[in-house]
Amino acid sequence: MQNARQVLIHISGPDKAGVTAGLCQVISQTAAQLVDIGQTVLHGHLALSAIVEIPPGSDTLHQVLEHVSKLGLRMELGDVQSIEKPSKHVAGSLSLTLMGELSDSKALAECTKFLATENLNLREIKALSCEALNGIEIIADLEGAKSIEADRFQSLRADLYALASKLGVDIAAQRENVFRRNKRMICMDVDSTFVPGECINILGELHGCGEEIAKVTKAAMEGKMNFEQALRERVSKLKGLSLKTAQERMSQEAPLEQTQQMVKAFRTLGLKVGVVSGGFDFFVDELKSKYNLDFAFANKLTVKNGVFTGELEGEIITAERKAEVLSHMAQAYDCPLQQTVAVGDGANDIPMLKLAGLGIAFHAKRSVQEQADTRLNCSNLESILYLLGYKQSEIRDLI
Repeated sequence: MQNARQVLIHISGPDKAGVTAGLCQVISQTAAQLVDIGQTVLHGHLALSAIVEIPPGSDTLHQVLEHVSKLGLRMELGDVQSIEKPSKHVAGSLSLTLMGELSDSKALAECTKFLATENLNLREIKALSCEALNGIEIIADLEGAKSIEADRFQSLRADLYALASKLGVDIAAQRENVFRRNKRMICMDVDSTFVPGECINILGELHGCGEEIAKVTKAAMEGKMNFEQALRERVSKLKGLSLKTAQERMSQEAPLEQTQQMVKAFRTLGLKVGVVSGGFDFFVDELKSKYNLDFAFANKLTVKNGVFTGELEGEIITAERKAEVLSHMAQAYDCPLQQTVAVGDGANDIPMLKLAGLGIAFHAKRSVQEQADTRLNCSNLESILYLLGYKQSEIRDLI
């Protein structure tokens, strides 16, 4: 439009029906052109911004002001020439999800201060929770960069996790791209992840050897002992335990309510949901059936005359096997690994967590947290939906 000028119009005040419609109608009737527009409503307060190209002699601004004044709103103007034009390149973008007690704003203040020191510009901040403030999403851009280089990204994430630990909250750092928001499969560990307890420890207590087994379990989960060796040693101590007794006891173990809600939400979204466990199939298969999981893999205890022999049969679910299960199930469901999520807490989960598009160390051992993409120490499994950008109000619709 020859000799036209661009003006930034900002309208704010109590949200009312017809604000945006009236603005667009004025633009249309005065032969102006809408260049860009954005709008948010926070607790009933409207913030509407538009860049409008106005032809010479047009009374567009006067008519917009008249429309806004009738609605009891405020209008401000800005000079578009002073606004930095977007880079020709796609900016390297980072998505941060803050979870925990955030209402005192300390965590948000420290996090945004850190981003500023790293020359990351805030593009968007939004609350994910709808009651007590326990979830915030931040999108930040490294201007002029097509992407954040791998070394820089790892360094940023390490610093943010150290900050999260200091503040007593969870801060998850992810690359902001289409794959973050479009996951298609989630694969979870079972013991201390999908269910709160450790199956083999519970069976040990039932059989009178709980302390011995728990000691070996701890060493294996911390990566201080070969998992298969530790498993065979613990299983040998279960010799003579009745399968029926074990089934009756394990039937009392169930996922927490938040975990059940997360599974329901993922199922509603159409994701494939499954578990892979270093525990035992008689328990894991029951979980698969009860919670309508798509797949379940676990170790098989040898049973003769209704009691455990203290031996295993078939392929052992080692750390490497867990990663294989993730890969094979992704292929079976025609799902790129970038669109998979893996969740675990022990050293035998590390290969699976590193292979997945998003690997989450859930209340995990330190060695696991250091190698996973994301760590959750203050949040429950339902918070995974926050990591994918879903708001609490949307999550409620899913469950």
